[in-house]
Amino acid sequence: MPEFTLRQLEYFVAVLDAGSVTDAARRSNVSQAAASMAIGQLERALGVDLFIRSRSKRLVPTQAGAALGARARRILADAAEVPGAVRSGWEELKGSVRIGCMIAISPRLIPPLLADIGRRWPEIELSFVEGAAEELQRAVMDGELDAAFVYSLQTIPGVDPVTIAESRPQIMLAESHPLAQRSSLRFADLAEEDAVLFDVPPSVERVQAMFQSIGVEPRVRWKSVVAENIRGIVSSGRAYSVTNVWKGMEEHFAAAGVVTVPVSDPTPPNYVVAAVPPGLRRPRRVEAVLDAARSIATGAPDDVPPDGGPVGLP
Repeated sequence: MPEFTLRQLEYFVAVLDAGSVTDAARRSNVSQAAASMAIGQLERALGVDLFIRSRSKRLVPTQAGAALGARARRILADAAEVPGAVRSGWEELKGSVRIGCMIAISPRLIPPLLADIGRRWPEIELSFVEGAAEELQRAVMDGELDAAFVYSLQTIPGVDPVTIAESRPQIMLAESHPLAQRSSLRFADLAEEDAVLFDVPPSVERVQAMFQSIGVEPRVRWKSVVAENIRGIVSSGRAYSVTNVWKGMEEHFAAAGVVTVPVSDPTPPNYVVAAVPPGLRRPRRVEAVLDAARSIATGAPDDVPPDGGPVGLP
């Protein structure tokens, strides 16, 4: 494919209109040498002569030059419209948005998010993939995803975390469990209880580290990568689990026959965040999806702009 630039076409059209390199260079605010060099490079790239010098010393287009003139004007006109077209698409609430979501977060966030986006902005085409935190964030860095919902404790270098909601570890118990009515629990209260933990790295390791930090070794009997399995085992009263809870999740647990009790022991701060490409201005449609996720996760009304905040286990 011939290699030429829009700048070369611009100078070619200027010479075509002016009839001389000197006048074209003056109108284009460049040196005569720069304009002449651009025309020469364009001729070499296309393999044809574009101008001949007439008796009046004006430059007259050859047959190839005349044919190129019409095309060059169309190309330059189309190129001039590109910024406006891009800005228009950038600001519109329509088009594709590709998100990733950690498996631990997905059941709580994706169904209401799809419903909310479909109701409020039906022209936004929202698609999602699920996976582990690191692989999703690498997909963001590679440009395959617009954003990935992960926990802030699992963010990796190379992404910017945008706060969605604060998340606190809580103990998940069956409604009938003797400890279910407590206002808070210490890890030591569970030392003799069986646990079932979410088995997508590093969830188990983080839970164990929280227990061990206050001198308790959790009695992990089962592990599962399926959230529904964990809730089912917990609701049967056979084990407890540790889960991250944010404000908009109350109905999620109430429907599962389990309760969550806050942890009174110190725990590291954690947030649900959207990992996004660093330093880039995001299209309005992506911002709309992040705002909708924030409203769902914090329980804020749809029509109230959510407050910002600091960034941040199943």
